[in-house]
Amino acid sequence: MDKCIGAVLMFFLMACNIYGQKTVDLDQVDSKYVYLLTYQKDSLDKADIGEEYFILERGKGKSQFMSLNSYKRDSVMAEMANGSNTQISKLDLTNIPKTNFTYRIVKDPAKKQVLFYDKIIRNDFIYEESPEFKWKITDEKKNIGKLKCQAALLAYAGRNYKAWFTNEIPVSDGPYKFYGLPGLIVEMEDSGKQYTFELLSYKNLADKPALWISEKRANGKKVSKADYYRALKNSQENLVSEISKSGFTIDASAEAKVKERIKKRNNPIELKP
Repeated sequence: MDKCIGAVLMFFLMACNIYGQKTVDLDQVDSKYVYLLTYQKDSLDKADIGEEYFILERGKGKSQFMSLNSYKRDSVMAEMANGSNTQISKLDLTNIPKTNFTYRIVKDPAKKQVLFYDKIIRNDFIYEESPEFKWKITDEKKNIGKLKCQAALLAYAGRNYKAWFTNEIPVSDGPYKFYGLPGLIVEMEDSGKQYTFELLSYKNLADKPALWISEKRANGKKVSKADYYRALKNSQENLVSEISKSGFTIDASAEAKVKERIKKRNNPIELKP
């Protein structure tokens, strides 16, 4: 039944977002970094652990952080919008990567600007933030793989973090929204050990591909951060009714499982957004 629920949700979300996925170029990619996020989905269940890969693409002025699977999915949509078959009835959904993280985070350090793009059901939203990351660099040092790293502490959005950065990669960037240290963040974990980012690989790119975002995302509704979180909460509370409004039907048993699944996703990375 869980697989059926997943298929229904995936089909529904695909149907809501399948068109208008042409791309907008933001920069050129100079380097790419792959992180693994390990996170606790349910705040009351330490055994409910998830994992997902993320990529950080850096250009000359901007960088973009996103789920690898979400990026692959948007890439498929972009290819379809640029001339391939766009009939949803002919899609093989098993080939579309699944993700629990649909957002894009575009950082522009020169402007001290973070743009957060996300889709909630049918709608795309954008909010802008200028976070003041008050890092406290400590004297603690260790090697992570072949990289010499140093620890830094940060309080942000209800969590206390410890990050390990390296100036051997002189890039002031890292996972999620985080940046501002004198080197790349290699590891980062909150004090409750509920969110952990680990750098797995990094490379410089010679071909300089486009750092892009879908046109649909770029043209999303601009809202405040508070309004975004209100919309997100409303969508979670009313997901079943939203599915019904779109003409999809799920039986009572599946509906109960969807509600239970949503109930257990109660541990967002930002506890106090």
